[in-house]
Amino acid sequence: MKLKTSLTYRNDILEKYHREKGGEMSSYLLEPTRKQIKEACIWLLNRRNEKYDDSILNRFFKFKEGDNKLSVIEEMKSDKFRPIVNFLIGETKSTSPANLELISWLIDFNPRPLCVYLRSDEISDEKKTTKNSIGKKNIFDENYYPVEHIVEIPETKVIHGNNKSITIISQINPNLKITTIVTSI
Repeated sequence: MKLKTSLTYRNDILEKYHREKGGEMSSYLLEPTRKQIKEACIWLLNRRNEKYDDSILNRFFKFKEGDNKLSVIEEMKSDKFRPIVNFLIGETKSTSPANLELISWLIDFNPRPLCVYLRSDEISDEKKTTKNSIGKKNIFDENYYPVEHIVEIPETKVIHGNNKSITIISQINPNLKITTIVTSI
């Protein structure tokens, strides 16, 4: 798996945006304008509320204590959204961290924000194991993280796993992906 940085975060967000054309918000984001970005923010304000979303919105909109968030967004000048549009349509190659976080919220990119994205490699789903009632290992149990029990296969990296299958990729030949069914005995 690649090392996660602020640059890979930006690139992953852009990749998701271009791949999904804005996803659920494609009616606003397919061919974004400043007005559409603003309308998307208004529409999502009370609909998308994950753990860090308030901090993302507070950073971009600079809400003050007691502000009616909807009113603040409605009264905001559309020029505030110009850098976001320019970034999404490719007129600029970079944008401010606050703009990037707002884009991640708009397209429902996960993990977000950047600090969570960067930590997402520390203890990932790929490294979870536990033992079942007869002592066999069940990979990816949500409640246990004994990283020392993971057996790494040389020259490979786990790229996806759940309680039904595991996918590894060859670090020698990244085009080689192997998916294995995981069962308990």
